[in-house]
Amino acid sequence: MSQFTGMGAHYTPQRTAFRVFSPTAERVTLVLADEPFGRRGLREHACEPMGQGIHQATVEGNLAGRHYAYKLAGPGFDPRREIVDIYAVCSQNRASRSLIVDLADTDPPGFREHRYERLASPTDAIIYEMHVRDFTIASDSGANHRGKYLGLTEHGTHVPGHPTVRTGLDHLVELGITHVQLMPVQDFDNDETSPEYNWGYMPVCLNSPDGWFATRVDGPARITELKAAIQALHEAGIGVILDVVYNHTAPRAGFEHLAPGYYFRKDKRGRFCNGSGCGNEFASQRIMARRFILDSVRFWATEYRVDGFRFDMMALIDIHTMKLVREELSRIDPRILVYGEPWPAGKTPLRLKSDKHRTAGTGIGAFNDAFRDAIKGERDGGAAGFIQTGDRADGVRAGLTGVAKPWPPSPTDSVNFFECHDNLTTWDKLRQTNPRTPAAIREQMARLAALILLASQGPLLLHAGQEFGRSKRGYANSYNRPDAVNRINWSRKRAHAGLYAYYRNLIALRKAHPALRFADPRQIEARVSFPESPSERCIVYRVDGRRLQGEPARCLLVLLNGESTDTTFRLPRGSWRIHTDANRADLAPFATVNSEVTLPGHSGMLVTR
Repeated sequence: MSQFTGMGAHYTPQRTAFRVFSPTAERVTLVLADEPFGRRGLREHACEPMGQGIHQATVEGNLAGRHYAYKLAGPGFDPRREIVDIYAVCSQNRASRSLIVDLADTDPPGFREHRYERLASPTDAIIYEMHVRDFTIASDSGANHRGKYLGLTEHGTHVPGHPTVRTGLDHLVELGITHVQLMPVQDFDNDETSPEYNWGYMPVCLNSPDGWFATRVDGPARITELKAAIQALHEAGIGVILDVVYNHTAPRAGFEHLAPGYYFRKDKRGRFCNGSGCGNEFASQRIMARRFILDSVRFWATEYRVDGFRFDMMALIDIHTMKLVREELSRIDPRILVYGEPWPAGKTPLRLKSDKHRTAGTGIGAFNDAFRDAIKGERDGGAAGFIQTGDRADGVRAGLTGVAKPWPPSPTDSVNFFECHDNLTTWDKLRQTNPRTPAAIREQMARLAALILLASQGPLLLHAGQEFGRSKRGYANSYNRPDAVNRINWSRKRAHAGLYAYYRNLIALRKAHPALRFADPRQIEARVSFPESPSERCIVYRVDGRRLQGEPARCLLVLLNGESTDTTFRLPRGSWRIHTDANRADLAPFATVNSEVTLPGHSGMLVTR
């Protein structure tokens, strides 16, 4: 476990060294036991101070399979209380004691040897955000390990009675995405034996997988099974990105208990600052807090071989720390993706926030919320967007371009999306804004949104199930709603087969056309333009593909009709090949058009020549 550069439990078969940071403790005691709770095999070992607030103990012998925690003595500490190690790699369902493991023994067969080739450019990324439980918990997923890490390893799953309607891992391969973004799998504040639902955004042990998704909550199954899921995804050609939560923790986490007043920002009255909206915010600017984040991302990248990190409320982490994260991961592989939410949830005293302007040009991406709102409107209610009314056309143009003033200066700085786990799904938003509109027209609006996103310059993110009209029954914040609200309803893939095929073929189109995936803003300046459109509620987006390596088209045109009525677009001279229209998308052109074309309301078309 050398990845921790000195902190945590360093296991070898001969001995284990323990190091913990507790600058105000007068005495630190290491607790070892044979079980996570109870006194069987209980032994205590005094830790020696090493200076700078660090305490150490070394215990001879093979400790794999034993459990450990710390007791602290001194002003403000309860010497009887066991405190979890913040560096623990194998938490045990709400126990203060963590399991000591030989990480080499947790590898599934072939884990260290398997190969996965990361993408050359962030703009090639088509990321699929999923919650491990949501993805396979429904009975129509056809999975054997429903709601578990192992559910992501299963091939051959399908909707019962419909073998051509693939689910799970096979669905991801069929859809063509490049990465999955796993919603938090870092150990979070939950009872891992309970079905009570949780998104996982209240972390406890940030270097341990959560056991709720494992087949057993005791032992090392959580490690082995998450590794098995990552390996299965890699072998299917899909990268794995972790949604990491370093901006705040659950009260049960060990940080405040080990080093009171150190790891969290406080106001002048000594109260926890709450820019996270979750009760505290991590003081990333402090040396040992920053060190923890850097050690942690390095650990996940090396031990679990993950391919990227999505930072929850990234603006609560200071920009210097985020730049160091990028540098640290680039030493491992510069193709590891780093991006996050460039906003806090509330007021914070942090001045040098990792917002979208400070992350620009650093190799750290930021979610483009302006593009999201331009496409479909306000998140949880209120005004509609371009796909419903044709409004906000300028915002759509800016998102399509991937470059705008003052932000983003480059398409690699932005992560484009219009749906994620937060807020109304697109399907539910369309019901909210257009309750009397026929379902067929709402689905046409959903296809228009898909075309806008998948033709835009920059990395892309999809929310699991949006490709077949995922609904959460109108709930905008489903973090604690039951499976009935959050689960992926795979039968919708069959019911909305046309919408799904549209997404799948648009993804194939995007992959086939480098002109839709520029990484250099100079290419965009030279090749992207917006010719005159039929009305202010319509957009014509043109990309010059001439002499572009790997590009099969001399020119691509994307026509977007935000009007509610049929609208005629004039085309430049020549014959144009149609790849998408209001109802269909295909990698191979299915018709040609000359001079002009009429599009139904709330629809789009992609043509090439």
